[in-house]
Amino acid sequence: MNEEEVKIAHDELRARISRVLTDFSDKYFKNLPSEKCRIIQSVIVELLSENEYYVGQAPFTAHQIDHICSQIGHWYIMMKPLLEGQHNLGYQKEVLKTMICGDE
Repeated sequence: MNEEEVKIAHDELRARISRVLTDFSDKYFKNLPSEKCRIIQSVIVELLSENEYYVGQAPFTAHQIDHICSQIGHWYIMMKPLLEGQHNLGYQKEVLKTMICGDE
């Protein structure tokens, strides 16, 4: 499949899943939004787990990478005053960031 075909397949699958979830919600959970969300989340997590077993774990999304890198930055700001002068904290933070986020 080329890139365009992958995008078309992705969009079609997303639309179909969305339709199924909407139909399911309308049928069973008109007045129980929190219970609906828990069941939907549970089923999606189970399906992802099964999929990962067969094809391996998906790479992080750009949003996930941004969040992880942001959390590393917040951690660094909190830890720097405590460890300054004792360790090479800045360098180690960059090593960790590269391990998680790549060389971008």
